[in-house]
This record gives sequence, C-alpha cells and structure tokens, in this order.
Amino acid sequence: MAMARPNQRIFGASAMGLALLCMGTLTSCERIEAVIEDVRPAPATPHEAYLVSLEEAGLGGTALAARWHEAAVGALSSPVELEPPFEEVAFYPAEEPTAAAYLISIDQGQSIQVSYSTEPFGASGVFVDVFRLSADGSTDHVAYTHEGDRALEFEPSSEGDFLIRVQAELLQDVRVTLRIVKAAVLAFPVLDHDTGDIQSFFGASRDAGRRSHHGVDIFAPRGTPVLAVSEGVVSRVGDQRLGGKVVWVRDNARGTSQYYAHLDEQLVERGRRVQAGDTLGLVGNTGNARTTPPHLHFGLYRRGEGPLDPFGFLDEPPDTPPPLRADPSLIGEWVRTRADARVAFDGQRTTDGDEELARYSVLRLLGAAGRDLRVRLPDGRVGLVRTGVELLDTPIDETVVAAGEAILSSPERGAPRRTTAESRSTVAVVGRFSDFLLVSPANGPRAWVEVPR
Repeated sequence: MAMARPNQRIFGASAMGLALLCMGTLTSCERIEAVIEDVRPAPATPHEAYLVSLEEAGLGGTALAARWHEAAVGALSSPVELEPPFEEVAFYPAEEPTAAAYLISIDQGQSIQVSYSTEPFGASGVFVDVFRLSADGSTDHVAYTHEGDRALEFEPSSEGDFLIRVQAELLQDVRVTLRIVKAAVLAFPVLDHDTGDIQSFFGASRDAGRRSHHGVDIFAPRGTPVLAVSEGVVSRVGDQRLGGKVVWVRDNARGTSQYYAHLDEQLVERGRRVQAGDTLGLVGNTGNARTTPPHLHFGLYRRGEGPLDPFGFLDEPPDTPPPLRADPSLIGEWVRTRADARVAFDGQRTTDGDEELARYSVLRLLGAAGRDLRVRLPDGRVGLVRTGVELLDTPIDETVVAAGEAILSSPERGAPRRTTAESRSTVAVVGRFSDFLLVSPANGPRAWVEVPR
C-alpha cells in the first residue's frame, strides 16, 4: 500500500564539542527562531535529550544545530524503502549533519531487530529511533535505543509500515554498520520441525465448507515433543471431541491464547508457568484426527479478534543480508562513477532513477548495502545509485584554464572563488558534475571550473 510521506518534526540529542567550536564564532552562527517554555516535560528519548542539551548550552539556535535538526526531519520525509534482511555500512561526516531513514513493512507476528556497530569502536551518540507510519503521513514514536545500547527489538501489536531513523551526534566522524532483520515472534511448537512440515493451513475448508480451519497442522512422528512457543501460563488441560487431548497456554504479554491439540499425551498441568521451549505434550492424533497421521494442530486466539493465522508468527524470515558489492574503504570518500548511471531521489532501491549521471560524475559515498550506494552529490542532494565507483586519484582528461578564469569551490555559477587563474595553463581533470569539471592543479587543491564552451 502506498503511504503518504511523514510530516512530523522530531526533536532530539551532547554538546561540549559544539560549544567549544562556537564560543569564538557565535556571532557568525546564524540564529534560528526558537521558543522554549520555562516548564516542560523531561525529554522522552535520547535523541530529544540531545537537542535539549544543545539548547541548554546556548547552542540550540546555531546554524549547525538547525541543520542537525533539519537532517532528522528530512530523513523521515524521504526514507529508503527496503525489505530485510538488510545491512548497510554508512558514513556520518563531522562537518555535515546527516541522518538516514529506512521504510519497512512488518506483518502480524513479526518483530524487527535493529543492531549496529561503529568505527571508531567507542564512538558514542548514535541514535536509532523507530516510528509507526500512518496512512495520512503522521508518525508515532514507538521504540529507540537507550544510551549505551547497540541493538533493539520491536514487536508491533499489528502489521504496518515503520520508519527506522539513524543519526549521529554533531562534530564526530563515525562509520556505522547497520543491520535490520525480521524475526518470527513465536518459537516453533514441534521439536526439530519448521513451517515446511505444515500441511494444512489457516482458513482451509472443513466439514464440506461448513467451517474453516482455525490453525495450522504440523505433521511429525507420534511422540515428538510439543513445545511452548512463548512464556505463558497453562490455562487449561483437557480432552475434547474435536481436539482430543489439548493444552491451552495464555500469553499475557501479547494478549493471546495458544491452542495445542490432538496430543498423544499431555505433560503439564493447569496453572504451570512455562517458558518458550518447555515441553507441553507429545504429538498424536487424538480427537477427530484419529483417521489422519499424527500431527499437532496449533491455534492462536486474541480476545476481541478471534482466531489469528499462526503462520506468520512461526515462519522465520531469512536473516542473511546480500553481500556488499562496494569496497568498504571507499565509504565516506569523494569518488567518481566508472560508467553512466542513474540516481534516484525517491528512496526506491531500483535501477530506475530520476536523473542521469555521466561517467566520471563526482559524488560522496555515504553508504553501501548490497548493490546499492547511498551518495551525496556535489549540489547537496542525497540519492541512490547502482554503479561502480573509484577514487579521484588519477586524471581522466585535461583542460585549459584561461588567464583570469574563476576556479570555484563548488560546481555552480556564483559559487565562492577558490582562486583566479593568473595565466593560461593546462590542468588535470579528475571528475565532472553537470557543466563543471573537477580539476587538480599541480600547485593547489582540487577545485571546479566550467566546461569550456
């Protein structure tokens, strides 16, 4: 289902380094309008607490803090859509506030697990926040990593679309390896078996269409242990006409009741507290299953909703992300494309894009996941490409710079001049962007000149 983009501003996040930076240059820091109430609730998340710490240090209105906040808001407005398992190596530069957001769909019965590591290893101040995305584009903050944590697991009460935002504190270069996987929230109820042993599914017709199947049938040899799928309390042990020997377990944490039927033998009593993996009984074919091979009928019920399809609660999604195609050592570097490519700005990880990039286009590699590269173009836009990249360490061409020609700091007309050519000279070209060439003079830093007309 296509979702509207979120439009909620999220405030968030430590400030001593920024204070030292701005103490001597505060007059040059652009101020933004801010209203801070004298009495306000304590920050709800580490991200929010960081922004408050900037305000308390007198830095909440500086241009750098404003850009950090804008990066957080902007990431939620243009997330990368993905399907776990996912792993990305990303660079968050000290000089440019950066945030990234990822949009994923979670089905009922699944949890989302997010973990990360950093380089340098002890880098602090990386904030991971999870938001539920509504159809109208609004967001609800539902989970976050606590200070010192490098992982979180979130289990939603219902299916939906969720945003995962990652952002680092100001004034530190940090490389983050982010991993996102889905997981089934329940353990499998038959020892040494999995969903491949299910031969009758939820909703299948029963009794010539007079009723439907309210569970899944897991076939296994008679006497195979039947296991609790979660922590809970045995609420009923009995013998029924349809289910035969049955055990019911109440999972109060999820508000569900689990139904284990057709058992050959029950090995628990009512009121016993069980953990996931505890043996409840043995596979059999009692009740109305006497004419079928031994199997466990497993059902799941929630008050107010009735029977739930257990399959998604039991089916373990893959957890191995695709291998990284890019050279990790290039992440964070300014590079150039080795071939023509297309860049997408809509968060779609596809080969179709919004804009063409010529061979040798210059970009900064912010992140890599599988075949996909997250890049910042010289004009500041962030997008996704699929192409090979290389360092700017060898010339691709040369060009003549006329006497008096402006040598610019960025590839745009009106950009600040880095210098002015004193005489006609030939310089090496190491990349291009739009109508500009990135040149590498023999006696100076790289800079931009217009393509000769």
